[in-house]
Order: sequence, then structure tokens, then C-alpha cells
Amino acid sequence: MDGAQAAFCGACGLAQLRVSPDAIIPAEGEEHAAKHTHHARPLVDWSAALKIVSAVAAAGALLPALIPGAVTSGTAGGFSLLSLPLLTLAVVSLYHFNRPRRTITPAIGGRLGATVGLMTGAWIALITGVVGFVLRYHYHSDTMDNVMRESFDAMMVRMESAGPQPAEVMGLIQSPEFRAGSLIAGHAISLLVMVAGGTLCGWIAGALLKSRRQRMVP
Repeated sequence: MDGAQAAFCGACGLAQLRVSPDAIIPAEGEEHAAKHTHHARPLVDWSAALKIVSAVAAAGALLPALIPGAVTSGTAGGFSLLSLPLLTLAVVSLYHFNRPRRTITPAIGGRLGATVGLMTGAWIALITGVVGFVLRYHYHSDTMDNVMRESFDAMMVRMESAGPQPAEVMGLIQSPEFRAGSLIAGHAISLLVMVAGGTLCGWIAGALLKSRRQRMVP
């Protein structure tokens, strides 16, 4: 009771107890929800995931770049794209091995796979830019320039074989601005393809690991 004077019920005359709000015990469901909200963890432990993704993406981009002529011909990116399913599966599996108590779902696998594709594509673009810069300005080599010139010449031959083309269009294609923009656009498209492919492969890997874990749980 609060104070010496007791409060009495006006209907039955019995003394009434005044309970402090601090003494009220929450219901079991409310207590569980409060604990779950208080101790909620992010779906992906990015501090650990980024370490794994960085190492795997670097290996997936650097190993094809070691093949002679792969960077200058542009095939290094193709090799990385072909190996993307294995890279993504390796990342999702390593993350699951290092964080066994965290739930693996297709959505989590898709996020990890998208990150793998993004980092691998960024590595390929960086390696291509560095190699091209060194060849052009240090060794004074026109190797990559010749590769680009041959690809544009082949494109112009195909366009001319399809029919007469306006002189303005042909002049635009031959301009340095168009060729530089095409190179940047090509890297951007390749990066989007890597991200989309990594997302799909990661989603599949997450679904497989989730199904395997459910079968192992009694």
C-alpha cells in the first residue's frame, strides 16, 4: 500500500493494493520479443564476409590475368566470368564454415554473390587500366590500342556490310571520344553482368546450403 491510509473498494469494502509499475512482470511473449529485439543481429556478418570476399575476388581476377596476353586481349574478364560460379560457391561455403551459427538463406547467398561479382569486376577493370597505362606510357607499346582498333574496324566492316551508313555515324565511331566512351561502357556492362551472375550463383548456393543444413538437423 502507498501511505498509511489504505484504499478500500467502494463496492465490497475490501482493502486495495497499489502495485508499482516496476514490479509488474511482463508476459512471456513480450519478454521474448524484447530480448529478440535487443539482441537482434544483422543477417550478414559483413566484417567477416568482406574478408572472405576480398580474398576470393582477388584470386579470381589475378589468376586469369597471369595468363600471357589475357589482359591485353580482354579474355581475362571472360575467364573470371566463367569461374564466377565457383568463386561464389567458395565464398558462401567459407562464410558458412566460419559462421556456422548464422542462418544461410538464398537471400544471404545472393548478397554475398553480388559482392563477389562487384569486387571481381572492379579488380578486372583496375588490372586492365594499370596494364594499359604501363604498356602505353612506360613501354610505349600500342598493343592494347591495336586490339581496340581491330575490334572497331571489325564493327565498321559489319555495319558497312549491312548497308550504306550515314557519314556522321561513321565519323562518330572513328572519333577518340566514342572509343573511350565505348571502353568505359563496356567495363560498366561487364560489371553489371558480374553482379547479376554473382547474385544468381549466390542465391543457388545459399539454397543448397540451407537445404543441406535442414536435412542434417534432427
